[in-house]
Amino acid sequence: METSTSNRSTISAIVPTIGRPHSLRRLLESLCGQTCRVDEVIVADGSNNDETYKVVDEYRWQESNLTVKRIVVYPPNTVRQREAAIRTSQGEFLLLLDDDVELEPECVERLLALLQTNPNVVGVTANFNNQSWSQPTRCWQLYLRYILGLKSEAWQGRVVGPLLRFGYNPVPANPQPMDWLGSGNSLVRHSAYSRAGGFSDFFLHRCTTNEDVDFGLKLSKLGRILFCPSARMAHFQAPGGRVAPMKVAEDDLYNRYMVIRCTQGRSVVAAFGQILLYFTIETASNLGGCMRRFRTNGFGARTFGRVRALLRILLGMVPVKTNA
Repeated sequence: METSTSNRSTISAIVPTIGRPHSLRRLLESLCGQTCRVDEVIVADGSNNDETYKVVDEYRWQESNLTVKRIVVYPPNTVRQREAAIRTSQGEFLLLLDDDVELEPECVERLLALLQTNPNVVGVTANFNNQSWSQPTRCWQLYLRYILGLKSEAWQGRVVGPLLRFGYNPVPANPQPMDWLGSGNSLVRHSAYSRAGGFSDFFLHRCTTNEDVDFGLKLSKLGRILFCPSARMAHFQAPGGRVAPMKVAEDDLYNRYMVIRCTQGRSVVAAFGQILLYFTIETASNLGGCMRRFRTNGFGARTFGRVRALLRILLGMVPVKTNA
């Protein structure tokens, strides 16, 4: 049964999508079943066909009193799609979602309750019910423990070193502080989004890897971010519209450098040093995993992508001579 209050806050759901009509339909169905309804769903469509339009135009959303709007953002770029949707939104709160999640019925209600009862909190991020939060590999555990001096599990919920960020595993019973939030499973104050300057514009390609940690770092300067374990959703990792592993690896390393350099304000030397460290340990960790499984699992493509990112960063450091 839907929650109703006289002074109910308004919520705009922001959903970038590309070529995933079945996942989008499942998401909209889950929004119809929320105990706390969103006031509008803005779908930023980066597809090059009319499949998304057909889903958004289905009459059953009107029958369920779910307002769904579609805007076209082409060529696709996750950050630009989110920004375009937010510009047209009217809600006091922004529900940032991926197009391949499915919310449990009380998810929005629990996120909103945690945000409203904590005025110094600017954003809350939801838990997943079908996957565990990633934990550091053995190589990264050695770095965290012996280089950064962090005790076991002290890295949970934090952003450390070369933008390493981890969730809580095992999941705690009560809300916990976070240094970052997921851009596909979070509720933030619209006013805080604006004051933080929104998403950055330096991301390399359309997959915009590391946009979440970048936005979370900017947002955390304004107030607290909390992890809400009781607000849950499933994440299905839909394959449609995905970028090739080589390009993802290139984006990951390059965008990571830009976040350290621009958002964290590190020097060029410090930022490049952190990226070189990440390249070395992550590549060694991937290689170790391939050797244990006797499978390459795209190791060559990922390594080549990271090398491309390093070259791109180095070329960006070279001053360009101009004629006076």
